[in-house]
Amino acid sequence: MNKRYSQIIDWGLVGLSVLIPSLGLIVLYSAGYDPDRSNPLSEYVKIDSFVFIKQLVFILGGLVIMIAAAFIRSEWLSRLSYPFYWICLGLLLWVELFGVTVNGSQRWINLGFINLQPAELVKLAVILTLAKYLAKHPPPRDGYGFKGLLVPLAILLAPVGFILTQPDLGSALSVLGVAALMILFMGVRFKTIAITVFLLTISAIPIWEYGLHAYQKRRIMVLVNPGMDPKGSGWHIIQSKIAVGSGSFSGVGFMQGTQTQLEFLPEHTTDFIFSVLAEEWGFIGCSLLLSLYLIFLFRILKIAQKAKDLFGTMLVIGVGAKFFFHVTVNVGMVLGLLPVVGIPLPLFSYGGSSIVASMFGLGLILGQVIRRRSYP
Repeated sequence: MNKRYSQIIDWGLVGLSVLIPSLGLIVLYSAGYDPDRSNPLSEYVKIDSFVFIKQLVFILGGLVIMIAAAFIRSEWLSRLSYPFYWICLGLLLWVELFGVTVNGSQRWINLGFINLQPAELVKLAVILTLAKYLAKHPPPRDGYGFKGLLVPLAILLAPVGFILTQPDLGSALSVLGVAALMILFMGVRFKTIAITVFLLTISAIPIWEYGLHAYQKRRIMVLVNPGMDPKGSGWHIIQSKIAVGSGSFSGVGFMQGTQTQLEFLPEHTTDFIFSVLAEEWGFIGCSLLLSLYLIFLFRILKIAQKAKDLFGTMLVIGVGAKFFFHVTVNVGMVLGLLPVVGIPLPLFSYGGSSIVASMFGLGLILGQVIRRRSYP
């Protein structure tokens, strides 16, 4: 890269975008350790973790995508946001008709070399679409009322509906949470917020009765009392708490976690990767990672503050809200503070779709920095 580009890139954000996944690779090596499983590199180097190798490939590919996304012009992003939204809806429809089913959930499209999860792309599509709409239709001085929220709600209706039928409550909540944070950032009347909270409260019973699957109800109930179903819905929370507690201050050591190595902890490479970190690296390791996320989110907010236009600001806020929501829910989930809803830890959990979508979003943020510093 020439001197001009080296001066206009936010190297702090780039460094964090590499450092967090690199730490994740260390934890994933332990979480996915399996010396009996062959891997493509076994002839050249001894790496007894196939998950580690695949994640490394995902990260390298994601970095290429991040660099490419950083040089997409804002005008193109704005122009393509609505078509991208409709393409993602088409992918969700494809999943509904021909998707791959894993563990009772139909969420993936088999591309041969990777199972694509369109829900991850939908989160970006909703961010882009809302950013374009909100930038063109800013609220009055006192904030949005119910009438001003009709179109944003319509944008959310179809993707959230499709995702819930998969079923994937975690991704649906993520889309709703990110959209809510973007809209609140623009401004909503207090009266509108109060009425919305009231309506959601009184609709809790019908939502519980008719809107949730049986397994989702069990996950919420075992949050209060995991012992009511210790070998079923409560298993994840119980084993996760054991792993986190056994890590104590400094952890039991790399690849020494019994919950992980003896496979008591379910989904330990994806949704519960933070539990592996807590068991093997303890409070020190968890504090380090959460501190990096805090610095990471702070830098994103600083970039949003200095974006050249409202579309750029809302785009950065949306991507930042996605990271904030995922980190908060995932950590709360593994600590037993929130229900188990299947949300990965961004840039840390195993998964090609999650890594690629996260890196693409970071590339869009870096693009705002490049444009601001290139054309002050």
